[in-house]
Amino acid sequence: MDRNIVRIAGILFSAFFTVMVYLTYIQVFQADDLLNHPRNKRLQFLEEAVIRGRIIDSRGRVMAETVNTGNNSQRVYPYGEITGHITGYVSKKYARWGLESSYNREMLGLAGGLAGDGGWAIERAISSGQHGNDIILSLDAELQAKAYNLLGDRKGAVVAIEPSTGRVLAMASRPGFNPEDIEIKWDDLREDPDSPLLNRASQGLYPPGSAMKVVTAAGILQAEPETINRIFDAPGYVIIEGRRIEDKQAVGRMGLREAFARSSNYVFSTLGLELGAQAFLKTAREFWMTKDFPFDIYSESGRIPKPEDMSRLELGESAIGQGRVLVTPLNMAMVVGAIANGGELMAPVLVDEVRKPDGSVIKTNRPQVLGTPVDRQLAGIIREMMVSVVKDGTGKAAAIKGVEVAGKTGSAENPHGQPHAWFIGFAPADSPRVAVAVIIENGGAGGKQAAPVAREIMKSVIGQKR
Repeated sequence: MDRNIVRIAGILFSAFFTVMVYLTYIQVFQADDLLNHPRNKRLQFLEEAVIRGRIIDSRGRVMAETVNTGNNSQRVYPYGEITGHITGYVSKKYARWGLESSYNREMLGLAGGLAGDGGWAIERAISSGQHGNDIILSLDAELQAKAYNLLGDRKGAVVAIEPSTGRVLAMASRPGFNPEDIEIKWDDLREDPDSPLLNRASQGLYPPGSAMKVVTAAGILQAEPETINRIFDAPGYVIIEGRRIEDKQAVGRMGLREAFARSSNYVFSTLGLELGAQAFLKTAREFWMTKDFPFDIYSESGRIPKPEDMSRLELGESAIGQGRVLVTPLNMAMVVGAIANGGELMAPVLVDEVRKPDGSVIKTNRPQVLGTPVDRQLAGIIREMMVSVVKDGTGKAAAIKGVEVAGKTGSAENPHGQPHAWFIGFAPADSPRVAVAVIIENGGAGGKQAAPVAREIMKSVIGQKR
């Protein structure tokens, strides 16, 4: 009988321990999800009682705020669709998205959240009618508007970052949506074939085309540094496992620098095969192309097949940004930002600070180094190759008078129409202040369509006084 009592006590203790672990998990790790859940009644009361904090750009411009309209309050977004993918929206019907979701606790004034104070913060906030905290972005709303307008009626995205810190200066995605219209236009937005709710800058997955040659060059030069002096005899095509890949713009004898400037598919497919699938994927991962990274709003990570799933043909295609390689514009901005920053890859960041209503800072996001995919010397070699692209190669349309610009064009084939037009680059090349990635869906040649957009963004940043 004593044995049975001990057994029952053990079972009860185990059950109690399991419940405590589960409750702790909910309180600590699922606090944000529970707080943001649309069926959380206390949160609905809180939304009505608290004056939600503002979203403000780096120069003090308001991008989202709550205003009183008679007996009601309304969330307004002065820049509308220009910043809609960044601010996101708040809706009684459709909950929250974007920064309105990821910084919900801060803007409701719950700095510690449910986990830190047992949930009493919500009751205190409701009873006091407090103001929430403001979030201050790295984004420049004027530059954001310029990026959005430069895309015109074309689908695509622009990402501009500060290479030394990872601060996002602009992140435009087109087509966009006005967060103030989310409830009345939800069905139309969801069913629109142009996918205006998709943030193409951080979620859109595309083949990178020849922009990927930056990564391939980094991999081969790390493995075989003498490749920089190698001479290739390019026939104007490359044949891998019976498939012919055309390369008519780069024919004849040339060194690696010229092959990069002229974007030779023959040279870089060949080098990709020599590098091997394992080393190729390793290089891409060191640039965080296929890894999740910390960011203030939802983002996708790039996709590259595993080495064991990659045939020689697919490896050759992947080395020139084709095949099953898929990346986001944010991925490519991080890649080119690392080259600009002497090999150090910085984590991208949208939110600089969180401030109380009185202006005092309660949180600051410091620059974070994710890794060093290439050393400073190799970054310098790739930078010189990218300068030659803009001076003498396919990226001349990105040139800025009096400023040395580094860049790489890309025209990524896809099964749904004309190639996607890419340009990645930075300026000034010797002391970079901005790194840019531009994609225009079905735009054709990157040097003709994406490079001019990047040029105007770089000119705007360089022309700004600090």
